[in-house]
Amino acid sequence: MTQAARTYAVIGATDHALALAAELRLAGNRVIVAEQTARKAALDALAVAPGLDVDCQVKSVVGGEQRTLVTGIEVACDISAAVEVAEVLIFMTPQTAYEEILTASAGHLRNDQIILLCPGGLGGALLVAGIAAKAGAPGLLVAQTSAMPLGGRHVGPNALRIASKKKVLPVGVFPASRTQELLERLAADFPQLIANANVVETGFASAAMGLHPIPMIMNAARIEADGPYIYDSYEITPSIARVIDAVDAERQQILKALGAPLTTFADILKQSYGVPGNSFYEVVHAVPGYKQVKSPPDLSYRYLSEDVPTQLVPAIALARVLGVATPTLDATVNYTNAMHGCDYWQSGWNLWKLGLGGLDAAGIAALLAGGFDAR
Repeated sequence: MTQAARTYAVIGATDHALALAAELRLAGNRVIVAEQTARKAALDALAVAPGLDVDCQVKSVVGGEQRTLVTGIEVACDISAAVEVAEVLIFMTPQTAYEEILTASAGHLRNDQIILLCPGGLGGALLVAGIAAKAGAPGLLVAQTSAMPLGGRHVGPNALRIASKKKVLPVGVFPASRTQELLERLAADFPQLIANANVVETGFASAAMGLHPIPMIMNAARIEADGPYIYDSYEITPSIARVIDAVDAERQQILKALGAPLTTFADILKQSYGVPGNSFYEVVHAVPGYKQVKSPPDLSYRYLSEDVPTQLVPAIALARVLGVATPTLDATVNYTNAMHGCDYWQSGWNLWKLGLGGLDAAGIAALLAGGFDAR
């Protein structure tokens, strides 16, 4: 390994988070991983292991295809300890946990840091930037990607398989006026980043809005009875694909009202994975990384409990400001509310929480470009 070029804190202990931590360490960086106390069992095992046994099956990952023991990944005793020393904080936790984590670590945030949310939901960077500003770090650079950079899967104790890596990864920066700065500062370790116009456009550059909630709701009976089971291509049938297409049509109307480029869910998957197909149904079934994966274990899984409040709810709120009808998205939230016995309309990310409350389309555009001072 070369001498560490930068200190990264990867916040999260999922398979995908550990895959990214491994790649950053293979690139010669100092890497610290941390997790919330209630979720850190995986890190406790890593802390006493000689390293992370990585089976990389992707040529584009640093080091290429190889089986190697990645050593030197540090495990922080708590998140604040990692935040205090890191130059770049990469959040790969549930988006619903951002407020709790950052509020607890607020005293350690600095203006010279970068926070990268992987992914960031719809407006996560706005939420985080607001917390940082209140904590005395208004100059901290916040960005969010549209998806997770790598796909990892535990295959044994402290053993991880890296199965996929995004060929390109859309990123949005808040404020958008600092986009070039972000790209330059992360170029060495994240050359796959491509810039969107702003963080809201990045929030819409993810297929998760349709790919996650709709198949889970429409396969609810089997998930509740048999989960987890093999969930090839999210068990998307032609009928389920048509419902996802309806969500996509509403999403594109929101993008059109925002003046953003129009892309389909199929376009996003083609760009991310380099797969063929003439329809969403064909494309989703062509993604190798969607084969032989496990279904959600139950109906409280993050595809609903996280994606609905942090992606669908703010998307619908924006649509209402822009005068766009969203009947399929509305129905998805209402079904999830009924299934979970809660009200995501109230607990989800509304425009006030994201700092966009009371603004019209022009005001939203100005704030996204120039920051909160542009209100």
